[in-house]
Amino acid sequence: MKRDKERDAHLRSLIKALSWRVFATLATILIVFVFTKKLVLSLEVGLIEVIVKLILYYFHERIWSWVPWGKKRHPLSFLPLKDKLKKEDFRIIKDKLKELGYIEED
Repeated sequence: MKRDKERDAHLRSLIKALSWRVFATLATILIVFVFTKKLVLSLEVGLIEVIVKLILYYFHERIWSWVPWGKKRHPLSFLPLKDKLKKEDFRIIKDKLKELGYIEED
C-alpha cells in the first residue's frame, strides 16, 4: 500500500486523542456521578474509560489516515524529492509558478 504524503503525523494524532479524551472523560465522570451520586466510582469509571478509549481512538485515527476518501492532495506531491527544500528554493519555485501563471503577482 502506498503511503499518503498528507497523512497526520503520529504525534498530531496522539495530541488530538489526548485533548478529546480530557473533555470526554469529564463528561463520563459527570454522567456516572449524576446516576450514582458516588464520586469514587465515577472517578474509577473515568480512569478506566480514558485509558481504553484513548488507545481505541489513536488506532481509529491511524486507520482513517490511510483512507484516501475525502482528502485533497497537492498536485505536486507526487514529485520525488531527494532532499528538503531550502528557503531559497521556495522563492525560485514561487517565481516560476508566477511566470507560468499559476500564482497571481503579490
